[in-house]
Amino acid sequence: MGRGRARLYNLITLIVIIIAILWIIFVVSKLAGPPPASTAAVVVVPTAQVLPTETDTFTPTFTHTFTRTYTPTNTPTETLTPSITPSLIPSNTPITPTNTLTLTPVPTDTIVPSATLTETPVPSLTITSTLEPTLTETPTPIVPDFTPQPTVPPPSPFPFVVRDNQVILTTNFANIAGCAWQGIGGQVFGIDGSPLPGIRVHVFGNGLELYADSGSNPLYGPSGWEIAVANTVNSGTYVVELQTQQGTIISPQQNVTFSSSCDGNLALVNFQQNRPI
Repeated sequence: MGRGRARLYNLITLIVIIIAILWIIFVVSKLAGPPPASTAAVVVVPTAQVLPTETDTFTPTFTHTFTRTYTPTNTPTETLTPSITPSLIPSNTPITPTNTLTLTPVPTDTIVPSATLTETPVPSLTITSTLEPTLTETPTPIVPDFTPQPTVPPPSPFPFVVRDNQVILTTNFANIAGCAWQGIGGQVFGIDGSPLPGIRVHVFGNGLELYADSGSNPLYGPSGWEIAVANTVNSGTYVVELQTQQGTIISPQQNVTFSSSCDGNLALVNFQQNRPI
């Protein structure tokens, strides 16, 4: 098949060469001849040539296969031929011939196997790399110790608050009325904790509307004040607040409830300033 294609390519090449030679002879004869009468230029368009292309040729390959072949071989063996040997003994006894039978083995064909080489494919060794897992240390998050912080009350919208946010009920010590009296008293302190006089104190409830200024009763301190609410002890509830001299409320309203006892007929309410007015 390959030789046929080669011959075909050679034939095509030979034809192309012959055409090229004829074309060259034609052109030379035209150039050597007299010039044509016409002065117009003649454009000669060359004929496109088909060149052979290289084609891959399939070449069959033969694989030798070895087979086991048994070759019979002849092994010659010695053959014994029986013979009759007369014995001549001078005697008066007539001679009697003796026949001796000898067994002769028959040669047999022995098949000797011959070794035949057979190609055995050798397994290829493939090296596979195995990545061993590595231990990655995971950091343990450190949980900070949580210490609960004391709850801070929200800041008051007023410049004054009840000191320590408490009302103290005690026995009347500020006058000689003793148990035949019930009232509310206390002091007013500035931002720095010093006594602050001149702040109006307003007490109302149970039909009462009473006022007093801080500093008007020094028995409670330099900024002390006192307002009597009854001539006898009772369990009434009253409201205390601070105001400016113009009547603007400057403290939260504090409820005061009495215990109807002589041991608690005086309610002490102190106010503390927390920011400028």
